[in-house]
Parts: sequence; structure tokens; C-alpha cells
Amino acid sequence: MSCNGIVTILALLIGFAAILYLLYQTYSYIKCGCGKYGPFVSSYGKIKEDMIEEARAILKKSKHKMKVTDLGCGSGALLLPLAKEFPEHEFIGYEWDIVPLTMGKIKAAGLKNITFIKGDYMKQDYRDMDLIMCYILKVTGEPLGKILAENIKESCVVISEMFPLGHLEEIKQIDSSIYGVPEKIFVYRKSKVEKGNSKKVSAEKKTNSQPVKTEKAVKSKTTSKAVKKNVKGGKNVKKK
Repeated sequence: MSCNGIVTILALLIGFAAILYLLYQTYSYIKCGCGKYGPFVSSYGKIKEDMIEEARAILKKSKHKMKVTDLGCGSGALLLPLAKEFPEHEFIGYEWDIVPLTMGKIKAAGLKNITFIKGDYMKQDYRDMDLIMCYILKVTGEPLGKILAENIKESCVVISEMFPLGHLEEIKQIDSSIYGVPEKIFVYRKSKVEKGNSKKVSAEKKTNSQPVKTEKAVKSKTTSKAVKKNVKGGKNVKKK
């Protein structure tokens, strides 16, 4: 077979694979409610390395075992390198799509500190998480941010790839790129406003729980004091 024939076959195979991938992406997008959850798109390029580097810096500083999760983890592009580098920490990936999830489980074979879970990351409990990473769609940023703001602890750090989250306090933005195209990484923590609101609600509940003295009760108490004072002073109180 000539070189031209081999090149033609390779081109056809690549084209066929690209068509299959686009068809799968379309199917995945429709299946997830047309954008309710992000279809499988793996993190890649410089932004992937910057995401991992930011997480790595946090894990290196930690003096205790950390629980790290990736929301919409796909096949584990972010979690797997970190799980291999930091066996002392625990890593959990949530993904709704069984195809990339299965790929992640296969790649993670032999690693005891990483778990892949098929589930809706909008309905999980994140109260004990120390570090959260996510690569979601823009439309998910607002509702997911609200869920995290209400559930995460004060020390938890949230790193979002490309898309901002609502309701959280931004620590910083990191300039990055995907093959030359400028992109950003957003780093968050629990909002001080959310913490303040929680304290305010708590104080209001405490105030509302105290018994309210009625006007009748106040008058009764005042009359009782007056009677006691008159008796003590030796005065006769005429009954009407």
C-alpha cells in the first residue's frame, strides 16, 4: 500500500472518530437536560495544569488529611494526577455520565485513595470537604454557588475552571489559557455575608424564643409590688 493510501485511511479514521465524538457530545448534551449538567469535556492544555498546580499548592500546605472532590469529574483529568501525587489525601469524583466515569475507574485501578461516584453533584453533601474543584457550564454557576455557600465549611476552598460561581467570596482570579485562548480560574471560599446572615438568623431565633411579657402581666407585677410595700410600711389598705 502506498503512502497516500495510508494517509487517506488515517484521515478517514480520524474523521470517523471526530463524527462519533460529536454525536456523543450531542447525545450527552440532550441527556443532561440541554445544559443542566455539563457534557463530558475533559480539562486540557495550560488551564488543566494551572488547576492542578493551584490544588497542589493547597494540598502541600495542609497538615492534616484533606477530602478533595471534583464536581463533574469526567474521566478524572484533574483528580488522577493529584491522587497519585498525594496518597495521604482522599479524592472523590462525581459524574452523571457513565461513559467518562467508567474510563476514570479504569484509569484509577490500583489507587486506594480515589473514588468515582455516579450521581448528581447538585444533590451531594459537601460539609466535610476541604477542597472542591469543578468544570461546569455557565448556567450552573449561580445555583451551584448557592448550594456550596450554604453547605461548605469556612476553611473549604473552591476552584472553578473557566466559569464563575455565585454566592461565594472570591479569593483571586488566575489568568490561564487553552492553547493560546485566554481563560480564567476562579478561587473562592465561604462568603462572609453568608456567615453573617447565619449569625443574624441565629440571633433572631434566640430573640423570638424569649417569652413576651403582656401589658396585663406587667400591671399585675406592679400592683403586687405596691401591695407588698404598703404592708411592709404598716399602712392599712382598704378593700373596695
